[in-house]
Amino acid sequence: MRPMDRPHADVAAAIAALPDAVRSAVAGLWAGTLGVTVRCVPTRRTVRVGEAAATVFGKWRVGCLADARNEWRWLQELPGLGLPTPEPLVWLGAAERSLLVTRAVPGRSLQDWALRALAEGWGPELVRYACAEVAPRVRRLHDAGLVYRDLYWNHVFARDPRQATDGAPPPPTFLDVERVLRPRWRWRRWLVKDLAGLLASAPPALRGRAALRFLRAYRGGSLAGCGRLVAAVQRKAARILAHRPKYG
Repeated sequence: MRPMDRPHADVAAAIAALPDAVRSAVAGLWAGTLGVTVRCVPTRRTVRVGEAAATVFGKWRVGCLADARNEWRWLQELPGLGLPTPEPLVWLGAAERSLLVTRAVPGRSLQDWALRALAEGWGPELVRYACAEVAPRVRRLHDAGLVYRDLYWNHVFARDPRQATDGAPPPPTFLDVERVLRPRWRWRRWLVKDLAGLLASAPPALRGRAALRFLRAYRGGSLAGCGRLVAAVQRKAARILAHRPKYG
C-alpha cells in the first residue's frame, strides 16, 4: 500500500511538519477549536480557518476513505495536466474519520464573477476569459481520458478575470476534485455531463450564444459536425436544472 493511500495516523508529527504560516490553523482545525463550517452533509463537513495567506479549508469525512483518497490524489496530479488545484497540505486521521486540508484559493468562483460581470456590464470580457482559460483546460482533462463529474462554475475559482499579471490573465483553479474519474465505458455520457454541468450552472443570460462560444473554444474553434453533441449537452443541462439538490 502506498504511503498516502491512508491519512497520517501520527497527527502530531504531520502537523509539526507543516509550514509555519498554516501550522496553528491546521492544529486548531484538528482540535475543533477554530473554524467556521461552510458546508455540511451527513458524511462530510467543510470548515474554513484563518485569515489572508494563512487561510485553510478542512474537509472532514466520516468513512468515505475512497473519496478522500481520490481527492488527495487528484489535487496533486491535475496540475500536471495544466489544471491548477488548491494546494494540498495534509491528510490526517484514520479510515473511519479523516480530515483533508488544503490552502485557500484567492478570488471567487466564476459563477460569482459571471453574476457580477452581468450586473456591471463586462459580461463579454468574462466570456472571453472562460473561452481562453477554462475551455482549453477542460478539453485537456478530457483528452487525458478523465472526466470531472462535478464540473460547475462554482467549482472553478479565479482572481478578477480583467486583471492580468505580467500580461497573463489569472489562471482558473479547479475545486472539489474528489469525483474525477478515468471511465472505462460510457465515455460520451460522462463527457456530456461535464459540459452540461457548466451550461446548467451559468446564469441564464450566458446559456445561449456565450455557451456556444465556449463549446466552440473547447472543440478548438469549430462546431462543424457537433450538432448531436450540442443537443445532448442542452438536454442534459435541462435535466440538471430540473433536478432538486439532495442537500441543497
